[in-house]
Amino acid sequence: MGTTLDKIRPAIRFGVFRVADQSYTDFLLRQWAAACRGLGVAGPDVERVAVDIRDVLSPWGSRPIGTTAGPAPSFVSADGFPAEMSLSWRGINPEIRLLWESLGSEPTARSNQEAGQALTRRLADKPGVSISRYLRVEDLFVTPNPATYRPTVWHALAWRPGNHPQRLEYKVYLNPQVHGVEHAPEVIGEAMRRLDLSVPWRSVGRRVRELAERGHEIEFFALDLADATSKPRVKVYFRHDEMPAAELDTVAALARRHDSGRAERARRIVYGDTRTITNEPMTCLAFRHGTPAPEEANLYLRLPDNTRSDAEARDRVTRLMRVEGIDPGPYQRCLDLLAPAPLANTTGLQELLSYRTIDRGPADLGLYLRFSTYDHEATVGEARGDDVTEQHHR
Repeated sequence: MGTTLDKIRPAIRFGVFRVADQSYTDFLLRQWAAACRGLGVAGPDVERVAVDIRDVLSPWGSRPIGTTAGPAPSFVSADGFPAEMSLSWRGINPEIRLLWESLGSEPTARSNQEAGQALTRRLADKPGVSISRYLRVEDLFVTPNPATYRPTVWHALAWRPGNHPQRLEYKVYLNPQVHGVEHAPEVIGEAMRRLDLSVPWRSVGRRVRELAERGHEIEFFALDLADATSKPRVKVYFRHDEMPAAELDTVAALARRHDSGRAERARRIVYGDTRTITNEPMTCLAFRHGTPAPEEANLYLRLPDNTRSDAEARDRVTRLMRVEGIDPGPYQRCLDLLAPAPLANTTGLQELLSYRTIDRGPADLGLYLRFSTYDHEATVGEARGDDVTEQHHR
């Protein structure tokens, strides 16, 4: 689960964004616009998407970011900032995504959880969104007393330039450990039963205890907020503790369309020849109706603690893109526009690289970006008198 912190440590992210006087929404929209420019996307569609972003971040997004995450830091980021951005290359057009934890009216985890629940219901009015599956399982993932600095009810939106700007794709992320780590398998099993996904889950569910003993622990549960016509997915995320590099593919290999050989090549490009994985990468399995097992696997390779700078991380990601036949130019332009300082002087802007194989064409690659806005990692022990558990994040 990580190690208990003895004291507040300096931030592992250099190149902090100095945006204390800006609102969450204004800063995130600035970064969103920069990503669009980097990808060569412009015009009224970008503005229409920005209107939706401003709406879903309301009302809390109008608050100033400030200089500290406060007594209820978000688990989205190591410093407690409640949002991240990601870029995905799948097919011809890239996709731009934003993930966030809604902040409640009070600085508590329970208030944030309630804000997330309320937003889910509000999203039901968006074109193409359905929350019916979420409502079937919501009670499994909420509690009257959620823990501080743990996931509550998070959301993500995605837009692929070229698609209609008012039909964004939404997803909700939930915490299967909300009633304790030891109960996560039962929570997931019941959720899958309610969602009529017991059959594809069976091959994984019967192994979750064994997988946990080997260092693969269930961390997140996610739902596409879409109706059945779009073949929505349910995703289960596993976090990997310290383990031999050869063990890392164990969970992903359970997916029907996963190519272990190509995934191993990607891991070597990003991690080098290391024999032991220590920085808690993740694997996500995707489930759909009508299939006998998980369909796809996303491997999330963590970049901080593995590269000396964002420039070095960029070089490794660029190499992988070229191997996969993906033009790295837009990715490199986005980094230059999004970074708070030259990439050789920063680390941690690029948090995760996701890798997924579906067919023989280029893999789906995703880059997850964290915007460090505070000068130290989030801690809650000082305020509560508790031990603080340091964990990496999705």
